[in-house]
Amino acid sequence: MVWLIIAIPLSSVIYGTFFFIVSITTFDGMVVDDYYKVGKQINRELKRDKAALGHGLTAQVMVEDKTVTVFILAKQGYTAPPALEIRFLYSTRADIDKETFVELISPGIYEGSIPNELETGRWNVQIAADDWRLLGSMRMPDEKKVVIKPLRK
Repeated sequence: MVWLIIAIPLSSVIYGTFFFIVSITTFDGMVVDDYYKVGKQINRELKRDKAALGHGLTAQVMVEDKTVTVFILAKQGYTAPPALEIRFLYSTRADIDKETFVELISPGIYEGSIPNELETGRWNVQIAADDWRLLGSMRMPDEKKVVIKPLRK
């Protein structure tokens, strides 16, 4: 009976020490320190989503090894920019995110490369020009091609 009384608080101390060490030795990323600035940024990003919808944009992204090809469809009269920024954001690990520019190689077709292949897992894909952006996701290696449409707001 005495051991049971001693074991409960002792196990709490052991578990507490373990979780304290884990919390100090692992890094889970920076917590945002300027919420007002982030809030304004969100509003600006929503305007970019609406602009993509207004242009009638749809993108097809293909990833083959280190080559990224983007096909853009838009409403009649839309002038395509000479380059687009494309970001591959891993769902849980910011340290392996990839960002590159794809260049216009023919009407509606962009091509570029990434430094190394995308790892297995779910990736959020962001394609952006100066005034618009498209957001989507793909699961590698199963989906090497994905169609991205504007968010409906």
